[in-house]
Amino acid sequence: MGYKICKQTDERIVLQTTGGIVDFIFGAVMAAIGAVIMSLGWFNYQDTGEIIMSLVFLLLGSCFLIPALRRNRVIVDVTNKQFVKTKSWFGITTNKEIITNNGLSLLEMSGATSGEVNALFDNQKQVSHHYRLKFYSYPEWNLSMRGFSTMLDVALFIEQHFDADLAMVVQHKRHKFSTKGLLQNHQKTPLPNDSIVKETGFQQLTISAAKGGVIGQWIVAISIITWAVLTSVFLLYLSEMEGFTYIPFAVQQLIAFIIVSGLSYISINSSVSTRLKIDHGNLIVKTSLFGTRKYPLSEVIGVVNVAKITYLITRKGSEQLAYKIPTKYSYAIHSWLMSFIK
Repeated sequence: MGYKICKQTDERIVLQTTGGIVDFIFGAVMAAIGAVIMSLGWFNYQDTGEIIMSLVFLLLGSCFLIPALRRNRVIVDVTNKQFVKTKSWFGITTNKEIITNNGLSLLEMSGATSGEVNALFDNQKQVSHHYRLKFYSYPEWNLSMRGFSTMLDVALFIEQHFDADLAMVVQHKRHKFSTKGLLQNHQKTPLPNDSIVKETGFQQLTISAAKGGVIGQWIVAISIITWAVLTSVFLLYLSEMEGFTYIPFAVQQLIAFIIVSGLSYISINSSVSTRLKIDHGNLIVKTSLFGTRKYPLSEVIGVVNVAKITYLITRKGSEQLAYKIPTKYSYAIHSWLMSFIK
């Protein structure tokens, strides 16, 4: 269970391990199971007078109930220049750890994946991505983060208000968190200009994650759209031949149109390659059919590959550029971008 930002102001960030609809449902279910088991223990004692079995029920119910009422928090306090890590049960703080700014020398960001073997044999299973902040202090401690954007927001907040240095782990190597520090061995990586990454215009870079490049992406999209159209036509023709009158033919056509349009949009949108373009001091990022974002070059830090996802990092947040492309391409994209960053 990772931390997420539950409150942020100019003076502090409050991170908490619980929150959101998934955690709320999980906590409610755990608490309900615990309450039911504890009730069974109580009624068992009332009916039979058996104390030992009732205690067993009560202890078992507590094992379900107590974790649902646990809260772990980390408070990054700018005013007092300290980090406060607390653990609470039933709203009562049981453990409190304070780290001052003088005790923190380095903050390290890293990422990892799990479930790749299962996903390789089963396409329905998802690869899980994990992110972590490691505080090099006395004592050292780690925080599991909910996502890359959360980790980056916390790190940039600490960089702004504290004296600690920032680092990023890429392929088990620590990099200084800066534009020049994210280079491979402090050397620029030339663009391969192949089907995955290539310059497609003046100050414009195109990134394609498909094995066949842009052509491969569009072949997949056209195949899906063709299958959707042919399937819809076949079903409409079959329903007319069999006298299928439960649903009016006009409604059937509308449903077919919606299905084909939806699949077409999803296919085309996923086939649009990511484009980076430098325009009048801004970096324009196009990652979908209609999605375009603009970042001032003064706010851009660079490109990095973490947990097999290539991210664009800026002072205002992050942007996912590609998934599961070799790290050498991330270094090349970052090197290309460096020539425009002052």
